[in-house]
Amino acid sequence: MKYYKTKLIILLIISFSSAGLYAQTNTKQASAVIEGEVQTKLVLTPADVDKLPKTSITQKDRNGKEHIYTGVKLGLILKNAGVTLADELKGENLTKYLLIEASDGYQVLFSLAEVDSAFTSRKIILANRKDGVLLLAGEGPFHIIIEGEKRKPRNARQVISIKVKFAS
Repeated sequence: MKYYKTKLIILLIISFSSAGLYAQTNTKQASAVIEGEVQTKLVLTPADVDKLPKTSITQKDRNGKEHIYTGVKLGLILKNAGVTLADELKGENLTKYLLIEASDGYQVLFSLAEVDSAFTSRKIILANRKDGVLLLAGEGPFHIIIEGEKRKPRNARQVISIKVKFAS
């Protein structure tokens, strides 16, 4: 009987260890997907954003404390996905919009012209860092930061998806 109990304990230990290893190797890495009316679907991780040209925006939080958000201009990310921008953004292409989704279901909307540097000088970035540190889970993996926005509801946190669509 003692032999079987020992064997059972060993099997349980192996099972739990394997399950833990499986969970560790299959943990989803924080990322955001850029898809829809794009030439190339992109899946961006914070490390991918770190490799692109950086832009920073200083913005106050709800308590009035200033933070420096660092990331990439949203227009550059869209350009890398092959989204219609600049001289091609005319006619029916002006009816395209971005639907940005957060992990908690929050959604915000932008017209393509709002993020295209050929149309505006205002910066909108997909930030992956706050005060030089990667965003924490409650705010990241990405945070939309809009320069000069008087109200902050479109500064979406926990961004996981950017869909480019035509208005119908």
